[in-house]
Amino acid sequence: MQYLVIDNEFTALTVNSIKKNMPDAKYTVAPIGDGRIPTALKLCTEPTLVVTGGIILNIKEGDLPDPELFKKKHLAMSREAVFADHPRWKKNYNLIRSPLHEGGVDMSIFIINPSKWKSIPKNDSNFILGKKILYMPRYMNHRDDPTLGTCMGGQDIIRYASLGEDASVHNYLTHLYSGQANVRETFGCCFDKLLPYTEGLGEQQKEIVEKLGNLTKVRVGKLRQMMVDIKKAPD
Repeated sequence: MQYLVIDNEFTALTVNSIKKNMPDAKYTVAPIGDGRIPTALKLCTEPTLVVTGGIILNIKEGDLPDPELFKKKHLAMSREAVFADHPRWKKNYNLIRSPLHEGGVDMSIFIINPSKWKSIPKNDSNFILGKKILYMPRYMNHRDDPTLGTCMGGQDIIRYASLGEDASVHNYLTHLYSGQANVRETFGCCFDKLLPYTEGLGEQQKEIVEKLGNLTKVRVGKLRQMMVDIKKAPD
């Protein structure tokens, strides 16, 4: 698998994570151009993981799709609404009147198979029509979601956060761009996973990452201490 990093002000996070976690990986950094899909098809001839700068990668053996299965697909993608196919949590999008739905896909990270494409689209609009897509499992792309900070219960937030501990991808671009996260989001998103990769970031970008990462470290630390105290408490 080759890697294409779509350049932005947080690219150093992604490049540093590749160098540390996947030192043998071959990667290219490129501007977005006319769109992620056309840029990938112009630059790549083999199956390639296309990732937006700011996403942390820790791809391990067994994380990527089986080559025999993927060769029949145009793309491997995640759902934009993380929990849209979850039997219990999918109703939360209606509760907060979110426009996200099960058919939407996450363009920030995907795997493209150039051999299946007969032509290069002009942009990223309507590219999905007629394409065969393999959906990535939820544990692979651990990303932010509007339901985390609004209506998801505390126990469920912690359960989702636990999936992030061993995730292949930590994808919190919404919070990197805004520089903000509420208490629920700092529990649900593993912002601390970004802290080891800040070398080469601009001063403002580094400040954002450190702010978010340290909030998660402090709050999760308090939660772990609470759990210890509960176990020690007399019956």
